[in-house]
Amino acid sequence: MVSRLLALFLCLTMACGASFAQEAADSPAPVLRALLIASDDFVTQPDTTPSSYNNVVALRRALLYDSRGYQRIKVSVNQALDQQAFLDLVAAAYEGAKATDINVFYLSTHGIQQEGSGDFFALLSDGEKETLLSGAGIHAALQTVPGTKIVILDACYSGAAINKGMNSPQVTSRFAGPEFKVLTSAGGLEPSFLWTDGAGTVQGGSFFAQALTEGISASGLYAADVNKDGTITLNELYTHQLKAYGASTPRVYPLEDQTPVLVYRTGRPTGTLRAVTGLMLESAALEDPQEPLVFSYTLNQQARLAYQLIYEQEGDWRFNQPQSIAEIGRGDGIVLPGRKEAALRLQSGLNEVSGYLLLMLISVFEDRSRPQACVLLSVQTKEKQQDLRLETAPVFNPQKGEEAAFILRHQGPITYTAAVLNDVEETVVTLKSRAMSRPMHLQPEGSSLSWNGRTRNGELAAPGLYTLKVTVWSGGVLYEVISEPFRLFLGEEAS
Repeated sequence: MVSRLLALFLCLTMACGASFAQEAADSPAPVLRALLIASDDFVTQPDTTPSSYNNVVALRRALLYDSRGYQRIKVSVNQALDQQAFLDLVAAAYEGAKATDINVFYLSTHGIQQEGSGDFFALLSDGEKETLLSGAGIHAALQTVPGTKIVILDACYSGAAINKGMNSPQVTSRFAGPEFKVLTSAGGLEPSFLWTDGAGTVQGGSFFAQALTEGISASGLYAADVNKDGTITLNELYTHQLKAYGASTPRVYPLEDQTPVLVYRTGRPTGTLRAVTGLMLESAALEDPQEPLVFSYTLNQQARLAYQLIYEQEGDWRFNQPQSIAEIGRGDGIVLPGRKEAALRLQSGLNEVSGYLLLMLISVFEDRSRPQACVLLSVQTKEKQQDLRLETAPVFNPQKGEEAAFILRHQGPITYTAAVLNDVEETVVTLKSRAMSRPMHLQPEGSSLSWNGRTRNGELAAPGLYTLKVTVWSGGVLYEVISEPFRLFLGEEAS
């Protein structure tokens, strides 16, 4: 096993493309490099083989189709890296990097909570020895690398690395600043999830990585590129992850960032498409207990299909107790390719319960099943009396890379609109419009939001006092709450 992984490691670390040619003497094109790390073989945590390894393979395959060309993609599998070993690996992966270059870092492993720390910790293991790599350690190593660092953390509690999804609103993190672009699979208090079969056996990868590679690969029709201009930005990828991944809440820093994560040649992608693409929900929020869940998708190859509704109870997804509905196909159960529509109803007895659901599309080939989609639904069929509260960080400075932070405390799933108001109660920007809340594992329950200090036109807002106004719909009842004033600083003023 060790020799096989070593051979794969040596193979995957080979240079995989020439650097992008210099476009002009005063504007060199960026050179792209990547470091992808996976751990599956653990001592103190459940074995996840081959999930993280498969995540790395799928992401590497997607990156290889970046039209700018990668100079180097280095992969590390099942290595118990201490801080010095990680520093050495980073130095080798990004050797020769310049200020104009782009350096991608991806990590897939178990995330660990350390009581009282507040930081993110990744568990790295070779099956015999384990080490912890902190968010501070990741930052310290990557900070030594010139250029832009795109950091993707696919692990439980990974949002803690950028202080998002925490129990108190925080405006900054160690990754603040123009060189770092961070995307995480979960908030700071949330688990992240691997695909498992009905017996609880891991089956191939994480839901987050599945959505990620759908968004940036030809096999997924570059689903994250909504405007189809051939460039997938960090903001586009984050928006895609929110829609295509429901089991936890992806987090990003900075908000609305336009850094290209992947560039591809436009036109009809060639090659094998995923079994299912183009999933569309008529509505992700169910407010009428008699209302069916209506959705459509494209089936690109014949398959046996099943739909599953996964219910959340007491903060946990009941993956082992799904409501399953097989798609009726031919006599042998095969469903033929084409655009499909389906309508599901909630399980009997649960149509008056407010809560969250996951809709999963499962393809079955012989004795193997594979998730094709996993999106979040909100059931708001029962009125819940709301005692809304807004918590606000008192001050932030967007010129220092800080983002205003808020927590809206509420009970159960809601739909809400959030707008930033200036000192004369004019709307500066709308952060959320009729948005659906998500289960974030905050205590007390709630939804966290951020503002980058920019107006609806993308310009920095003027220094001064602002408030956040939130309008909430819950069980057909309208509520409203306004935060305490918070201050936006610019320049060198202390925050």
